[in-house]
Amino acid sequence: MKFISDLLMTALYTVFIQNLVLSSGLGMSEAIRVSTRPGTFGKFAVMISGFSVITSAVCSLIDNVPAVENATYAVRAAIYGGVLAAVYLVQAVFMRFVLKADSKLLGTLGIAALNTLVLAIPYINNSAAYSFAGSIGSGIGAGIAFVLAAALISQGSRILAENDEIPEIFKGTPAMFLYVAMLSLAFAGFTDTNLFA
Repeated sequence: MKFISDLLMTALYTVFIQNLVLSSGLGMSEAIRVSTRPGTFGKFAVMISGFSVITSAVCSLIDNVPAVENATYAVRAAIYGGVLAAVYLVQAVFMRFVLKADSKLLGTLGIAALNTLVLAIPYINNSAAYSFAGSIGSGIGAGIAFVLAAALISQGSRILAENDEIPEIFKGTPAMFLYVAMLSLAFAGFTDTNLFA
């Protein structure tokens, strides 16, 4: 029961309070890009969620190995990068040869694997000293946070495109940046970081 409660609490915390996409900008470029392409939104969200959960779980287990516990930042980066590369390769081979996926889908898989959000999750789990259940919850929460951010950006871009009162100079990218900045500020307000220190 403690496993499930740790997993759920960490996932909820990661989605609504520590939304890494909106409060830290991790994976923001991919969230903006995917929000404008509804056809790839679902696939990309599932891939990000899957990579976040698997790398979180594997890296959490590796962090408990005595030789890794006191490793330097560079060694830890190499280990986490190696784990992510291995997870990507296994998934790419499976999709290519078993599911017969096309090169476009494999390209999307590569972009999802190298997302800054996916790369940051193991470090955040380690610095927060999450348990194994918490690490999995953090991975799930990061995937859901990405979906939430991309959905909010998609909805906002639709509303901005339909608004005739926006001056011509602010239409398009400038309006989107202002909208994302306001969203990010709202989520950053939930974190305990001092924005102006």
